[in-house]
Amino acid sequence: MTEPTTYSRRRSLVSRGEREWRVEEDALVMRRPGGGEKRTLWRDVIGVRLYHEAMRNRPWRYAFELHTRQGARIVIDNAHCVSRSQFEERSSRYTPFVRAALARIAAANPRARLLIGETQKRYFFLMLLALLAIAGLALALTLIPTPLDATPLALLVKLGLVLSLLPLFWIGVLRSLPRGAPLDVVPDRALPPEQEG
Repeated sequence: MTEPTTYSRRRSLVSRGEREWRVEEDALVMRRPGGGEKRTLWRDVIGVRLYHEAMRNRPWRYAFELHTRQGARIVIDNAHCVSRSQFEERSSRYTPFVRAALARIAAANPRARLLIGETQKRYFFLMLLALLAIAGLALALTLIPTPLDATPLALLVKLGLVLSLLPLFWIGVLRSLPRGAPLDVVPDRALPPEQEG
């Protein structure tokens, strides 16, 4: 029997210690710093989400989110808290752990869904916010007087500025588009490189 794949991290400075997750044959086992354990059976996992969500002091942060039949949501990321504002990247242990967990989920529940990126609801609101920002900029350029207004090409220049933002908008749309993927073939972009930094 092979040794189970493990991963551990401390979520915040107030945590008593590191939580450890173990990929066992039939379940994900979480061991608390105090010694208690909680088992989540692989067959009970109905959905998985992998996403990159940069945070302050953690621009390299990736997260692995599991959803169970019972409604539980388990989030594990690659950031280990060292001090109040300092985090250590643990991708070299996180990525193999996530790949091992995904393989167990695929074997136990092939109908489980894998989503990469934003949730559909959050994606919708992010796109709405981006469209409102572009519309606000277009309105500001139209209503706020500038020295450019005295030139005959003012309207064309302002229109060109607004249109130049559209490619950035579409790049953002495509990069954050929620995508489904098979559990057994996870694209490299969904996980951090195992080489940290």
